[in-house]
This record gives sequence, structure tokens and C-alpha cells, in this order.
Amino acid sequence: MIDLQFSSSFACNLLNSSMRRFFAVRSSKWNENGPWRIPLVCYTLEHKLAFLEREHYLTGHYSVRGIVHDWEKPFLYLCPWIDSEKKIQEMHRRFSPHHVGCPKTSKVEHLIEMYIDWDCAAITKPDKPLNAFETLVHFYPEYINVMLPVCLVFDIEAVKPRIYLHPWHKLVKEPEYNREIFAKVCLTLNHIIETLPQTRNDFRKITGKYQKLRNITLCSPAEIFILTLKKQQESLGIDIDMEKLRQLLKEVRNGFFIRKIFTHCPHDEIAHNCKKVKKYPFAV
Repeated sequence: MIDLQFSSSFACNLLNSSMRRFFAVRSSKWNENGPWRIPLVCYTLEHKLAFLEREHYLTGHYSVRGIVHDWEKPFLYLCPWIDSEKKIQEMHRRFSPHHVGCPKTSKVEHLIEMYIDWDCAAITKPDKPLNAFETLVHFYPEYINVMLPVCLVFDIEAVKPRIYLHPWHKLVKEPEYNREIFAKVCLTLNHIIETLPQTRNDFRKITGKYQKLRNITLCSPAEIFILTLKKQQESLGIDIDMEKLRQLLKEVRNGFFIRKIFTHCPHDEIAHNCKKVKKYPFAV
């Protein structure tokens, strides 16, 4: 896919628009034992608006990839010969590289799309107020080596031991499981810090390896971190203060080392400002 980008001059107030309210009213009529096609079409379109606003906030632009995000789902929901919502979800996940388990997942752009997809979900799912890091540890712990680096680039402040925990989840009900996932995050975080490249030549080697492998998921956590960081550097037109970044990563690690498990804290509501772009603490 051509990686075209549209700047902040195109930013629209999507989440406070009458279009979003129209979709939200109709998507709320979903009932698993009743009509589901039109409500799910409207929910998907509302989700697309949330995705675009979150993409702009995190990357400073809208992309073609973001605009066509989940483009086929509304059409699938309207197909009369597909009689199951579950079948449509399975088809979508199988062929969409921004979903865990899709064999097409190979680019850093796919991981960034996956991150934004997770991070914007709380906007349209107030009953599931998880950010991307919380989604990772709740539902995709097998992908911690791949997606924790992306979480650290986009929202390093959200990677912490005190997170929103669903009361029905294993992280709450099974303390041993909680410790296991917590330890996996700590190990991956430590690996990233200890193997960060030191020189420009090290950076070039990582880029060369990625171009040779042609699959981002085969890279190490530190390599994924650097490749995501470089993509953000290009998107936002910023310089990276590597010393500041190392310091921030060590502060995150220290926060984990004084605890043993994830603990619960209330979730902050996501604020909306269509023109605002996130300020990254490691940017110069």
C-alpha cells in the first residue's frame, strides 16, 4: 500500500460530529438475538472515525492506511449470504495484517495500525476502557515481544504496573497468571534497554536486517522499538534525544522492579481535540 499522509490542515472534529452521533445511536441498537447487521455497520463506521482521530493525535497525520482501515467490514455485514457475525469477524481477522495471528503481518506500519486500533477502542467501547498496553496484557500476552516496543514508543507513560484490570479477567482472578505476564513484560523491557543500539552503524544494521527479512515480527523487541521510533521520527519530523529516551525507559523499568504484579487503577477518559498532536517526551 502506498504510504500517503495528509497533514493537520485536513484535521476534522470527527468525534464530535453529527455523523459520529448518528452512527453511535444506531450502533447502540445491537442485540445478539436481534438485528445486528445495520448496528454493526454503524459501529464499524464510528470506529473508523475514532481510529482516524487517534491516528492524527499519535502520528500527526491521517494516512491512506488509516482511511481504508476495516473498509471491507461494512460490506461483509450487509452480505445476506453470510449469516453469522462471528464468521465475518473471523474472515476479517484472518486477512487483516493489523490483527494478531494474520500471516500477512510483516511491516512496521501493520504494528502501528494494530496499536492505534487497540488504543482507540476505549472511545467507542466505554464498557471496555483499555488503552493499547492494557489490551496487550489482557488479550495478547503472546505478542508482548512484538507489541510492547510499539507501546513504549507511542505512550511510554502508559506502560506501568498500575493499570485498568477487568474484574472478570485472569489477571484479577489468577494471581500466578498475573505474575507470569508481569514477568514477561519486565523481561522484554529489560531486553530492549540492554540491547538498544549505541551507534549510527548499529541503527543502519537494524534497518538492513528488516529490509532483508521483510517481516517485522522476526525482529527482536529492541529492533522493533527502533524501527517504530524511526517511523515516528519520519512522521512527525522530529529528532530523538537518545539519552533522554534511555532515561525514560530505565524509569519505566524501575517502576516495574519495585512491584511483583499488575494492580488495578481507574481509567482516565480519553480527551478529544482534533487539531492536537501528542508531544513525545523524547522528542527534541
